[in-house]
Amino acid sequence: MIKEGIELEHDKPHILEGRMLATTLPISVLGTIGNLILLWLFCCRIQKTRLTLYFLNLTIANLIIIFCNVVVVITYFTRLYPSLIFQRVMQILHICGFDTNFYFITVIAVERYLTATSPAWYQHHRPKNLSVAMCIFLWGLSCVVSLVNYYGCNPRFDINLNTLLVNCKAANIIEIIIELIFFLPIMVCFTLAIWIRMHTRNQQTPLARIDVTIVALVLLFLIVNAPVRIANIIAAWVFKVDLFLLGKISLLMDSFHSASNPFVFIIVGFWKMPKSIKLTFMFLETALKDEGCMAEKTKADQEQA
Repeated sequence: MIKEGIELEHDKPHILEGRMLATTLPISVLGTIGNLILLWLFCCRIQKTRLTLYFLNLTIANLIIIFCNVVVVITYFTRLYPSLIFQRVMQILHICGFDTNFYFITVIAVERYLTATSPAWYQHHRPKNLSVAMCIFLWGLSCVVSLVNYYGCNPRFDINLNTLLVNCKAANIIEIIIELIFFLPIMVCFTLAIWIRMHTRNQQTPLARIDVTIVALVLLFLIVNAPVRIANIIAAWVFKVDLFLLGKISLLMDSFHSASNPFVFIIVGFWKMPKSIKLTFMFLETALKDEGCMAEKTKADQEQA
């Protein structure tokens, strides 16, 4: 009886792991469908705006995260053992996808706030190819950060344990500076400014749904992903943290967050949508509508003239 009890206690982590991964799979499948639909709409169906390219890249980052998570789940339940190179590529892709997701949400909040508060000035002073340049920069930055994080915090044969710990802490310091000290405060501050502007606008100015969409995306990220991400960074310094369990929780939360993004557009887009709109893909254009800013932009242009 004692032996059986010990075996049951020993199996509990494996049972919990299996349940979490089993939950991750349907969420990932649903998220794949939703993000593929968004990708198609952004590419082919909706009118292009300054933020469309950012949202397109955000969707691609979500698909990368979900793809990597599905691979992990499939290899776990099928007991496949991929090559070491394949595992490394998947881990780096996952970190890169998460970082890119984080960076693009931040940039979307910043550009939306600047566009809404100073539409006339921003229109005349914004570089023509800023969106393309920012996309290239953010993808490059996320690739560099993911490579530094992976090769700094994963064991290699040519270094000892002490060197590994030093390299991992150095990689985490870089990550803390870029993400927690730079990007996260910018995301929170500009999103808070958008939220305040939404509630202090002139009652005659219609509410811009793009503001609701951005605030919802940021809140979803802060509630679902940010705590786990911060816990992963802390785990590099506090060795009592169960990294194995934390990794599975991160997997589940990443899948849930990436799968939930399309539903933010659906909910905001269909919320009080005029009944005259019959095309189902119009929910995305509705979720990205900028009526309030356009009204203020017209007024500002008239005053400047």
